[in-house]
Amino acid sequence: MLFENKEERLMKNALRVLVLLVLILGFGSSVWAAEGVYFSKQVYKLGMNHRDVQVIQEALKKDGVFKNSRMTTYFGPITQRAVKDFQKKYGLKADGVVGKATIAKMEFLGLFENRAEAISRGSRRVRGEYLDWWSQVSKMIQRNDVLKIEDVETGKTFRVMVTAGTNHADVEPLTKEDTSVIKDIWGGFRWDRRPVLVYAGDRVIAGSMTAMPHAGVDGLPGGQTVSNRSGGYGRGYNFDFVKDNGMDGHIDLHFKNSLRHKDDKQDPKHQQAVQKAAGIR
Repeated sequence: MLFENKEERLMKNALRVLVLLVLILGFGSSVWAAEGVYFSKQVYKLGMNHRDVQVIQEALKKDGVFKNSRMTTYFGPITQRAVKDFQKKYGLKADGVVGKATIAKMEFLGLFENRAEAISRGSRRVRGEYLDWWSQVSKMIQRNDVLKIEDVETGKTFRVMVTAGTNHADVEPLTKEDTSVIKDIWGGFRWDRRPVLVYAGDRVIAGSMTAMPHAGVDGLPGGQTVSNRSGGYGRGYNFDFVKDNGMDGHIDLHFKNSLRHKDDKQDPKHQQAVQKAAGIR
Protein backbone atom coordinates (compact mmCIF):
# COMPACT_ATOMS: atom_id res chain seq x y z
CA MET A 1 0.00 0.00 0.00
CA LEU A 2 2.88 2.34 0.84
CA PHE A 3 4.49 1.65 -2.54
CA GLU A 4 1.22 2.40 -4.31
CA ASN A 5 0.82 5.72 -2.48
CA LYS A 6 4.36 6.76 -3.37
CA GLU A 7 3.80 5.81 -7.00
CA GLU A 8 0.57 7.78 -7.07
CA ARG A 9 2.34 10.82 -5.67
CA LEU A 10 5.08 10.57 -8.30
CA MET A 11 2.51 10.27 -11.07
CA LYS A 12 0.59 13.25 -9.68
CA ASN A 13 3.75 15.38 -9.54
CA ALA A 14 4.68 14.39 -13.09
CA LEU A 15 1.20 15.31 -14.30
CA ARG A 16 1.37 18.69 -12.57
CA VAL A 17 4.67 19.49 -14.28
CA LEU A 18 3.27 18.38 -17.63
CA VAL A 19 0.24 20.65 -17.17
CA LEU A 20 2.55 23.53 -16.26
CA LEU A 21 4.61 23.02 -19.42
CA VAL A 22 1.45 22.97 -21.53
CA LEU A 23 0.33 26.22 -19.94
CA ILE A 24 3.71 27.82 -20.57
CA LEU A 25 3.81 26.76 -24.21
CA GLY A 26 0.18 27.60 -24.79
CA PHE A 27 0.20 31.06 -23.21
CA GLY A 28 3.52 32.18 -24.67
CA SER A 29 5.48 35.03 -23.17
CA SER A 30 2.60 37.02 -21.74
CA VAL A 31 1.45 34.75 -18.92
CA TRP A 32 2.24 31.43 -17.29
CA ALA A 33 0.82 29.64 -14.30
CA ALA A 34 1.59 27.23 -11.49
CA GLU A 35 -0.78 25.74 -8.92
CA GLY A 36 -3.43 28.32 -9.76
CA VAL A 37 -1.05 31.27 -9.35
CA TYR A 38 -0.68 33.32 -12.54
CA PHE A 39 2.71 34.88 -13.31
CA SER A 40 2.70 37.86 -15.66
CA LYS A 41 6.48 38.28 -16.05
CA GLN A 42 9.02 36.08 -17.85
CA VAL A 43 11.70 36.57 -15.18
CA TYR A 44 11.96 38.05 -11.70
CA LYS A 45 15.32 39.44 -10.62
CA LEU A 46 17.17 41.86 -8.34
CA GLY A 47 15.62 45.31 -8.14
CA MET A 48 12.12 44.37 -9.32
CA ASN A 49 9.03 45.44 -7.39
CA HIS A 50 6.03 43.29 -8.26
CA ARG A 51 3.27 41.52 -6.35
CA ASP A 52 4.38 38.13 -7.76
CA VAL A 53 7.64 38.48 -5.79
CA GLN A 54 5.72 37.91 -2.55
CA VAL A 55 4.35 34.62 -3.91
CA ILE A 56 7.92 33.57 -4.77
CA GLN A 57 9.15 34.57 -1.30
CA GLU A 58 6.42 32.46 0.31
CA ALA A 59 7.49 29.45 -1.76
CA LEU A 60 11.14 30.00 -0.79
CA LYS A 61 10.18 30.28 2.87
CA LYS A 62 8.28 26.99 2.67
CA ASP A 63 11.44 25.39 1.34
CA GLY A 64 13.45 26.89 4.20
CA VAL A 65 15.84 29.06 2.19
CA PHE A 66 14.12 32.43 2.72
CA LYS A 67 15.00 33.55 6.24
CA ASN A 68 13.33 36.94 6.44
CA SER A 69 10.23 36.98 8.67
CA ARG A 70 8.38 39.56 6.55
CA MET A 71 7.19 39.06 2.97
CA THR A 72 7.34 41.99 0.55
CA THR A 73 6.85 42.67 -3.14
CA TYR A 74 10.50 43.77 -3.52
CA PHE A 75 13.14 41.48 -5.04
CA GLY A 76 16.13 42.57 -2.99
CA PRO A 77 19.47 40.98 -2.00
CA ILE A 78 17.81 38.75 0.61
CA THR A 79 15.44 37.31 -2.00
CA GLN A 80 18.24 36.94 -4.53
CA ARG A 81 20.37 35.03 -2.01
CA ALA A 82 17.44 32.76 -1.16
CA VAL A 83 16.82 32.08 -4.86
CA LYS A 84 20.48 31.15 -5.39
CA ASP A 85 20.37 28.81 -2.38
CA PHE A 86 17.20 27.20 -3.75
CA GLN A 87 18.74 26.78 -7.20
CA LYS A 88 21.94 25.24 -5.81
CA LYS A 89 19.92 22.92 -3.60
CA TYR A 90 18.05 21.46 -6.57
CA GLY A 91 20.76 21.50 -9.22
CA LEU A 92 19.52 24.51 -11.17
CA LYS A 93 21.61 27.31 -12.64
CA ALA A 94 22.36 29.43 -9.56
CA ASP A 95 22.01 32.89 -11.10
CA GLY A 96 19.55 34.31 -8.58
CA VAL A 97 16.99 34.94 -11.33
CA VAL A 98 13.56 33.32 -11.11
CA GLY A 99 12.49 32.06 -14.53
CA LYS A 100 10.44 29.17 -15.86
CA ALA A 101 12.83 26.45 -14.66
CA THR A 102 12.85 27.73 -11.09
CA ILE A 103 9.08 28.20 -11.02
CA ALA A 104 8.61 24.70 -12.46
CA LYS A 105 10.77 23.22 -9.69
CA MET A 106 8.79 25.11 -7.04
CA GLU A 107 5.59 23.80 -8.59
CA PHE A 108 6.93 20.22 -8.68
CA LEU A 109 7.79 20.48 -4.98
CA GLY A 110 4.29 21.74 -4.14
CA LEU A 111 5.53 25.06 -2.75
CA PHE A 112 2.73 27.22 -4.14
CA GLU A 113 -0.41 27.79 -2.16
CA ASN A 114 -3.23 29.54 -3.98
CA ARG A 115 -5.42 30.94 -1.23
CA ALA A 116 -8.26 31.58 -3.64
CA GLU A 117 -8.30 27.95 -4.78
CA ALA A 118 -8.18 26.75 -1.19
CA ILE A 119 -11.24 28.83 -0.36
CA SER A 120 -13.17 27.69 -3.42
CA ARG A 121 -12.60 24.04 -2.56
CA GLY A 122 -14.10 24.57 0.89
CA SER A 123 -17.70 24.91 1.89
CA ARG A 124 -17.69 28.72 1.72
CA ARG A 125 -18.47 30.65 -1.42
CA VAL A 126 -15.52 32.67 -2.68
CA ARG A 127 -15.91 36.39 -2.05
CA GLY A 128 -13.66 39.08 -3.40
CA GLU A 129 -11.84 41.60 -1.26
CA TYR A 130 -13.66 44.94 -1.23
CA LEU A 131 -10.64 47.09 -2.14
CA ASP A 132 -10.60 50.75 -3.13
CA TRP A 133 -9.54 51.40 -6.72
CA TRP A 134 -7.59 54.57 -5.96
CA SER A 135 -5.64 53.67 -2.84
CA GLN A 136 -5.27 49.92 -3.32
CA VAL A 137 -6.19 48.22 -6.59
CA SER A 138 -4.59 50.76 -8.95
CA LYS A 139 -1.30 50.15 -7.13
CA MET A 140 -1.65 46.36 -7.34
CA ILE A 141 -2.71 46.05 -10.98
CA GLN A 142 -0.29 47.39 -13.56
CA ARG A 143 -0.55 47.88 -17.28
CA ASN A 144 0.33 44.70 -19.24
CA ASP A 145 -0.56 42.50 -16.27
CA VAL A 146 -2.59 39.39 -17.06
CA LEU A 147 -5.56 38.68 -14.79
CA LYS A 148 -7.83 35.71 -14.38
CA ILE A 149 -11.50 36.76 -14.19
CA GLU A 150 -14.28 34.60 -12.74
CA ASP A 151 -17.93 35.42 -13.36
CA VAL A 152 -19.64 35.18 -9.96
CA GLU A 153 -22.95 33.82 -11.23
CA THR A 154 -21.69 31.11 -13.58
CA GLY A 155 -18.23 30.36 -12.21
CA LYS A 156 -16.81 30.53 -15.74
CA THR A 157 -13.31 31.99 -16.08
CA PHE A 158 -11.28 33.77 -18.74
CA ARG A 159 -8.07 35.79 -19.00
CA VAL A 160 -7.57 39.46 -19.79
CA MET A 161 -4.65 41.84 -20.08
CA VAL A 162 -4.71 45.32 -18.55
CA THR A 163 -3.96 47.68 -21.45
CA ALA A 164 -5.26 51.10 -20.38
CA GLY A 165 -7.36 52.96 -17.85
CA THR A 166 -7.11 55.70 -15.25
CA ASN A 167 -10.51 55.98 -13.56
CA HIS A 168 -10.92 52.21 -13.86
CA ALA A 169 -9.09 49.37 -15.62
CA ASP A 170 -9.53 48.86 -19.36
CA VAL A 171 -8.80 45.26 -20.31
CA GLU A 172 -8.69 43.02 -23.37
CA PRO A 173 -9.18 39.23 -23.58
CA LEU A 174 -5.95 37.39 -24.34
CA THR A 175 -7.26 35.06 -27.03
CA LYS A 176 -10.28 34.32 -29.20
CA GLU A 177 -11.12 31.54 -26.77
CA ASP A 178 -11.27 34.04 -23.89
CA THR A 179 -13.50 36.30 -25.98
CA SER A 180 -15.75 33.32 -26.70
CA VAL A 181 -16.14 32.66 -22.97
CA ILE A 182 -17.00 36.32 -22.38
CA LYS A 183 -19.67 36.26 -25.09
CA ASP A 184 -21.07 33.02 -23.69
CA ILE A 185 -21.40 34.55 -20.21
CA TRP A 186 -22.97 37.83 -21.34
CA GLY A 187 -24.92 36.42 -24.28
CA GLY A 188 -22.87 38.43 -26.78
CA PHE A 189 -21.22 41.83 -26.55
CA ARG A 190 -23.31 43.75 -24.00
CA TRP A 191 -23.08 46.67 -21.57
CA ASP A 192 -24.62 44.65 -18.72
CA ARG A 193 -22.68 45.00 -15.46
CA ARG A 194 -21.80 41.64 -13.91
CA PRO A 195 -20.05 40.91 -10.59
CA VAL A 196 -16.69 39.25 -11.10
CA LEU A 197 -13.77 37.98 -9.05
CA VAL A 198 -10.39 39.30 -10.17
CA TYR A 199 -7.45 36.99 -9.46
CA ALA A 200 -4.30 39.11 -9.16
CA GLY A 201 -1.32 37.13 -7.87
CA ASP A 202 -2.60 35.48 -4.68
CA ARG A 203 -5.35 38.06 -4.12
CA VAL A 204 -9.01 37.81 -5.10
CA ILE A 205 -10.60 41.24 -5.61
CA ALA A 206 -14.27 42.12 -6.02
CA GLY A 207 -14.98 43.74 -9.37
CA SER A 208 -17.61 44.52 -11.97
CA MET A 209 -17.26 44.08 -15.71
CA THR A 210 -19.08 44.88 -18.93
CA ALA A 211 -18.64 43.03 -22.22
CA MET A 212 -19.01 45.75 -24.83
CA PRO A 213 -15.73 46.36 -26.72
CA HIS A 214 -15.12 49.99 -27.63
CA ALA A 215 -12.58 52.58 -28.77
CA GLY A 216 -10.44 50.25 -30.89
CA VAL A 217 -9.77 48.47 -34.18
CA ASP A 218 -8.15 45.04 -33.91
CA GLY A 219 -6.73 45.08 -37.43
CA LEU A 220 -4.68 48.28 -36.94
CA PRO A 221 -1.73 49.06 -34.64
CA GLY A 222 -2.59 50.07 -31.10
CA GLY A 223 -1.72 53.59 -30.06
CA GLN A 224 -2.23 55.13 -33.49
CA THR A 225 -4.97 57.50 -34.61
CA VAL A 226 -7.54 55.47 -36.54
CA SER A 227 -11.07 55.81 -37.89
CA ASN A 228 -14.19 53.75 -37.23
CA ARG A 229 -13.30 52.67 -33.71
CA SER A 230 -15.63 50.14 -32.11
CA GLY A 231 -18.63 51.15 -30.06
CA GLY A 232 -19.32 54.16 -32.26
CA TYR A 233 -16.26 56.02 -31.02
CA GLY A 234 -15.27 57.30 -34.46
CA ARG A 235 -11.79 58.63 -35.16
CA GLY A 236 -9.22 58.74 -32.38
CA TYR A 237 -6.60 56.85 -30.38
CA ASN A 238 -6.69 53.10 -31.06
CA PHE A 239 -7.21 51.37 -27.71
CA ASP A 240 -6.57 47.90 -29.09
CA PHE A 241 -3.26 46.32 -28.11
CA VAL A 242 -4.03 42.58 -27.91
CA LYS A 243 -4.35 41.44 -31.51
CA ASP A 244 -6.28 38.58 -33.13
CA ASN A 245 -8.43 38.02 -30.05
CA GLY A 246 -11.81 38.36 -31.73
CA MET A 247 -12.52 41.78 -30.25
CA ASP A 248 -12.06 45.39 -31.37
CA GLY A 249 -10.97 47.64 -28.53
CA HIS A 250 -11.23 47.08 -24.79
CA ILE A 251 -13.85 46.45 -22.12
CA ASP A 252 -14.37 48.04 -18.70
CA LEU A 253 -13.35 46.55 -15.36
CA HIS A 254 -14.51 48.51 -12.29
CA PHE A 255 -13.72 48.27 -8.59
CA LYS A 256 -14.83 49.99 -5.39
CA ASN A 257 -15.03 53.78 -5.94
CA SER A 258 -13.78 53.65 -9.54
CA LEU A 259 -15.20 56.18 -12.01
CA ARG A 260 -16.43 56.33 -15.58
CA HIS A 261 -14.03 57.87 -18.08
CA LYS A 262 -16.73 59.82 -19.89
CA ASP A 263 -17.78 62.02 -16.95
CA ASP A 264 -15.53 61.17 -13.96
CA LYS A 265 -18.53 59.91 -11.99
CA GLN A 266 -19.26 56.64 -10.26
CA ASP A 267 -21.51 54.16 -12.05
CA PRO A 268 -24.14 52.98 -9.52
CA LYS A 269 -24.72 49.67 -11.30
CA HIS A 270 -21.00 48.91 -11.36
CA GLN A 271 -20.71 49.72 -7.65
CA GLN A 272 -23.66 47.45 -6.84
CA ALA A 273 -22.05 44.61 -8.80
CA VAL A 274 -18.72 45.14 -6.99
CA GLN A 275 -20.52 44.90 -3.65
CA LYS A 276 -22.23 41.69 -4.77
CA ALA A 277 -18.85 40.20 -5.72
CA ALA A 278 -17.62 41.14 -2.24
CA GLY A 279 -20.63 39.45 -0.62
CA ILE A 280 -21.98 42.60 1.02
CA ARG A 281 -25.20 42.89 -1.03
